[in-house]
Amino acid sequence: MRILLVEDHQESRKNLQRLIERRGHEVVAVGSAEEAKQAIAAQAFPFLILDWMLPGKSGIELCRELRAQPHGDDMFILLVTARDDTGDLGQALAAGANDYLTKPLDLALLNVRLSVAERQIRELAERNQARVALQESARAMTEILEKTTDAFFAVDREWKFIYLNPEAETLLGRRRDEVIGKELWKEFPQLNGSPFEVNYRRVMTEQMPVEFEASDAAGKVWFEMRAYPSGGGVSVFFRDVTERKRAEEERLTTDKLESLGTLAGGIAHDLNNILTVISGNIGLAQIEAPTDASSLLSFLSKAGQAAQHAAHLSIQLLTFSKGGAPLKRIASISDLLGQAAEISLYGSSLRADLDIPVDLWKAEVDPVQIEQVINALMINAREAMPHGGAVRISARNVELEDKPGALLPAGRYIKITITDRGCGIEPELATKIFDPYFTTKPTGSGLGLAISYSIVKKHGGMLHLESSSTEGSTFAFYLPAEHGLGAPGPRDTKRPFRFNHQRILVMDDEAAIRELTSQLLGTLGFEVTAVPDGLEAVKIYERALHAGENFQAVILDATVRGGMGGLATIARLRSVDPNVTAIICSGYSDEAALSEFLTYGFRGALPKPFTRRDLADVLQRAFEAGKVN
Repeated sequence: MRILLVEDHQESRKNLQRLIERRGHEVVAVGSAEEAKQAIAAQAFPFLILDWMLPGKSGIELCRELRAQPHGDDMFILLVTARDDTGDLGQALAAGANDYLTKPLDLALLNVRLSVAERQIRELAERNQARVALQESARAMTEILEKTTDAFFAVDREWKFIYLNPEAETLLGRRRDEVIGKELWKEFPQLNGSPFEVNYRRVMTEQMPVEFEASDAAGKVWFEMRAYPSGGGVSVFFRDVTERKRAEEERLTTDKLESLGTLAGGIAHDLNNILTVISGNIGLAQIEAPTDASSLLSFLSKAGQAAQHAAHLSIQLLTFSKGGAPLKRIASISDLLGQAAEISLYGSSLRADLDIPVDLWKAEVDPVQIEQVINALMINAREAMPHGGAVRISARNVELEDKPGALLPAGRYIKITITDRGCGIEPELATKIFDPYFTTKPTGSGLGLAISYSIVKKHGGMLHLESSSTEGSTFAFYLPAEHGLGAPGPRDTKRPFRFNHQRILVMDDEAAIRELTSQLLGTLGFEVTAVPDGLEAVKIYERALHAGENFQAVILDATVRGGMGGLATIARLRSVDPNVTAIICSGYSDEAALSEFLTYGFRGALPKPFTRRDLADVLQRAFEAGKVN
């Protein structure tokens, strides 16, 4: 601490300076009031020690002058005097001295006085800092309140406005000069009886802060409120959180859908495993059935078709959030439209009026996802026509030119339109029908058209409402026509399979799937080794490779409970044999490796459930890909 010592007696000044400096203080010593004033003008001293008797101006006069200056109370003054008269000492204190010390100086008493002074100076400094901080805080707070993005207003104990910031003017729709000095409840009568009034009065009565959210009377605009007791009145910070509330509700819905999607994905996986066994055994039964057992073969064929329909339904258990990339292949759009229309209208009073040319182009699509689009549009048509009628489904080959502002690139497309005979869609709703969660139906999810829009977009096409009137609505979607570079569709069922006893390694954790796959492959002429997990597959494959008894192909299940799945297995196999011919198999239709199998090192993808024909096709393509590579 810096101390100014004013003592005219040189020897006393030096002794006292030395004693004080031993306590670790910096001491500036002068011999007169004039020198003291010069020193104070040059630098600040929180602690002054003044001798009463000084040449010229006395210490008590100097003390009185210093106290009269601005911020004169910001220093501690200790008066040293030879007087011990109580009246004189009272005079010294009245002049502004904080404490006094009498001569001759007692060292012990000096140390006590210095200790007291040090403590009081610290407290004084803290008070001064607090005062300055408070003043600065008040200025800063006013500036902050004027510029903050939060709205703020304050009322006194009589509920009269004493302050509004600009943001409050905006949200309340009133200028501050219109409401300052006026009562809150009279200026905003709509607040009477509302949660706002209940909480404001609670703050006033209980003198405790309250945080709450409330909406306007119409329930359309939501506010986040923070009300505090302030000077007997109430201060309120608030903001418009309508968008946040909407986002929270949508996020909650999304979280629920994602949870449901996870559950549905697991169900679909298990269901696909079961359907694989059902479909496969139906296929085996068809092979074993006598050729003259026409009724039995007919029954088996119908059961196989039903299993395929069930497989499509299992895939549709997956929600929008779990949709995944399309697993494309070249397919007949004509066949897809016919099949999807039949399934979608089953059990309804509607019929499908199909207008599809025989020369309709094929497209590279995910058949299941496109059927889902058709199904969603047909459900809309059913709901628009509760009394029955005909839904027109048409398809055309179109070639789009490259035009400025076109929504699709130039090229060949298949345009599909679905027209109902309902009462149409109101114009103000037409722009919202593809928004997620938007629905006009009490029990609707608002996802059907949003999912369809996303699916078509992922296929490189476009879905839109082409027209709507009181006579009905027409939805149209475009799909890029096949250009010869995609994965081929199902092969000619009459084409014979030629597999010359190649060795196949099958990995699946389901015993029933391993047994069925082995039997199906056996009917195709393969020699099969089946294992339950990836570690065993790697061990068997490596052993066979070293023995010169190579496996020509490996079929790996993507997901193995409690073991190494297909993705980890293919990485290990490729380190052993870079030319391994591997096929990924999965009951999860949204498995990324199914749609991007080449990226993961596979040469084919086999979604569950699969048939004997599916097995033969994927192996044939994998072997052909291996020859090319």
